[in-house]
Amino acid sequence: MARSLVLASIVCWVLAGSSSYAVADGLTDQVDRIFVDWNTTSSPGCALAVVKDGRIVYEHGYGMANLELGVAISPQSVFDIGSVSKEITAMAILLLEQDGKLKLDDDVRKYLPEMPDYGSKITLRHMLHHTSGLRNYDDLFDLEGIPEADLTTDRDALDLTVRQKGVNFKPGEEFLYSDTNFFLMSLIVKRVTGQTLRQFAQERIFGPLGMTSTHYHDDHTMIVPRRATGYAPHLGGGFELDMSNFEQVGDGSVMTTVEDLVKWDQNFEHPVVGGPDAIRQLTTPGTLNNGQPIPYGMGLFIDHYRGLNWIHHAGEWVGYRAAFSRFPDQHFSALLLCNCVGSMSPTALSKQVADIYLAGEFAQAKKTNPARSASPLSASDLKPYAGIYWSEKNGALRKFLVRDDKLIMVAPGTTFEMIPLGGGQFEAVEPDSEHQDKYVFLTAASGRTPQLEAWEGGARALYELVQGPPSDASGFADYAGAYTNDELHATWTIVVQDGKLIRQQWMTEDEPLEPAFNDGFIGDLSEGQFLMHFNRDGHGRVVSFDVSTEMVRPMKFVRTGNGAAP
Repeated sequence: MARSLVLASIVCWVLAGSSSYAVADGLTDQVDRIFVDWNTTSSPGCALAVVKDGRIVYEHGYGMANLELGVAISPQSVFDIGSVSKEITAMAILLLEQDGKLKLDDDVRKYLPEMPDYGSKITLRHMLHHTSGLRNYDDLFDLEGIPEADLTTDRDALDLTVRQKGVNFKPGEEFLYSDTNFFLMSLIVKRVTGQTLRQFAQERIFGPLGMTSTHYHDDHTMIVPRRATGYAPHLGGGFELDMSNFEQVGDGSVMTTVEDLVKWDQNFEHPVVGGPDAIRQLTTPGTLNNGQPIPYGMGLFIDHYRGLNWIHHAGEWVGYRAAFSRFPDQHFSALLLCNCVGSMSPTALSKQVADIYLAGEFAQAKKTNPARSASPLSASDLKPYAGIYWSEKNGALRKFLVRDDKLIMVAPGTTFEMIPLGGGQFEAVEPDSEHQDKYVFLTAASGRTPQLEAWEGGARALYELVQGPPSDASGFADYAGAYTNDELHATWTIVVQDGKLIRQQWMTEDEPLEPAFNDGFIGDLSEGQFLMHFNRDGHGRVVSFDVSTEMVRPMKFVRTGNGAAP
């Protein structure tokens, strides 16, 4: 059969499904109840497509695509899918590998010679698996003072990246998510093919799959038919616009509909683009230098949910959220595209949809693989583990507290229940996931600070117990002054106002800093938080601070003469 006829038959097979599967079992009402809070004419919301055995068994729009014009969301509404784009970028690289135009174990500097030599080769494979150690450029823009609403281009992002004098860790030693990896892939596609990633993907991916409403959005002035507007909750109630003019792509910026995303999803079932070998590479976990597997393939998390194999990725960019969620053994997918931040979690919502459609499969998996039981500990037993622990090397903070006879770990943006394993060992369990990080509270020798041994991202890190923040602001004046970082071309001015420590920076509003521990403060990024730790010299004078995010290890800002400590 001609290739065009094969493609046409697959597309028709995917889209010809009715909702009979859902209606027969009375499932659609249950699904609609999940989205009831968003299914109004006064809020943004989501578009949903549910796929079972190659057919769309239910699709629906909830809420509004545009509040100003009163346009409702439909399965044909176009959304920015954020980091869900990464799996498509990875496919582009794999197609070029099949073409013989590059190799995954090539040094990135072969294609981008302006990248610094960090002493160890960073390969394309490292980057596809997020084991490169490259700092996350989105966070770097934020720290530099460039808001997401600003206009930035490939040149801006590359210039910022090549100014970095260090990496988070030696390539292959850890798994740490970084958008820089996939942004650079877009530049590699352009240098290898002479086409932009947008052009290449249209020719080799979107066109062959019939994804007629899909493109990489590399021009902020482009008119996009049926585009949903991104929103965020407004402080005084209601919603406000939350959009970006960033033009770099690869790590994100694919715009698509849930109906088009179904066609991409079904390429995993019947691989027309890339063939079975590319699908295998996308969905095979990477490994660290020590041979330990990581929970990530190429642009996809390789995971489990309630005992079933689960392949997924979330997308988060300005006012857009997305969830690509596949259960390959059950031939089931829940695809969700949304246009609001705040309390909305598309990944959690997509799991709730799966709970409805796969209830029988989850019940059988529970019988086959019963949940592991843990020996309970009383609140008095857990109390010695409570406290604030800081990793100077990683610039990370972990807070432990006892709540309802359970040890709870609070990290930036996340809260985990700790499962006791005995002997001061715990696992931080993400709900319904089989991937856990391990934590060991080490008994302190006489005169030594208690430590915490953490295994996060496949690598070992040591945290030390630190004192909580002072009860008053009497010492805040020590921190006041101007601080600069050459890699970011940024200056932060720290002032004290009304008993609070305030960060001032070009292009940003004054930001209060939250005391976290002695000499340590937390501030907000556009997405997520940063941690500051002020450093003192031998005389106790503040001379610099280190700033870090979840995807950028500590970077030093040095105090300038202006406002220097006495």
